[in-house]
Amino acid sequence: MANNYKIIDIDTWNRKSQYLWFNSFMNPTYGIDVKMDVTNLVNYSKKTKTSFFINFLYCLTVALNEVEEFRLRYVNGEVRLYDYINPTYTIKCIDGTYNNGRHEFTKSYSVFYKRTKEVLDFQKNNTNHRENYNDSAFYDEFYFSCLTNLDFIGMTHPMTYTDKSSQSCTRALWGKYSLENDRYKMTLNLTASHALVDGMPMAEGFNLTQFIIDNFETFIKENN
Repeated sequence: MANNYKIIDIDTWNRKSQYLWFNSFMNPTYGIDVKMDVTNLVNYSKKTKTSFFINFLYCLTVALNEVEEFRLRYVNGEVRLYDYINPTYTIKCIDGTYNNGRHEFTKSYSVFYKRTKEVLDFQKNNTNHRENYNDSAFYDEFYFSCLTNLDFIGMTHPMTYTDKSSQSCTRALWGKYSLENDRYKMTLNLTASHALVDGMPMAEGFNLTQFIIDNFETFIKENN
């Protein structure tokens, strides 16, 4: 399904000077690491015997799509604002290697869960690896991954210095959740291009993700 977008007029954009300044950098990306309270999501996943990974992926993907700046991409020399951004995510295969999974974004929890589960089940048994892991010509994707066996504090993403379009795709990594003072905490890293995403929308992405987690059951009932 084609993803619609509108082209941002740089000359009339109120962020023109900031965009041009940061886009001139060899690597304009920056990342922030935040300890998220995932207690409600852990408890829900255990109670319903559903996947914590899929549930968190849903929360994060929905939250970032709600923030306009995370739907901006630099493609073919223009800044595009997409209607939505699709999730891509790293999947461990049965032979210890990794594949990327992807599916079209939907705010419907039940459809999102079904799509993700189907991709996970297929890709974990697929050992015919692609030559390119993130190869969308439209760059209308988030690049997500997780480390389920490590409670990390901070991280940096591998970044190509020759592809501004790839740099414009927001990346995320989350780690193993652990119990701290009777609450489950988990580090989430978000990395984005400063040419497109400033600090306030970055913070909004974290805060909206936390809000959806804290109100998960109500939220998915309203979006099912």
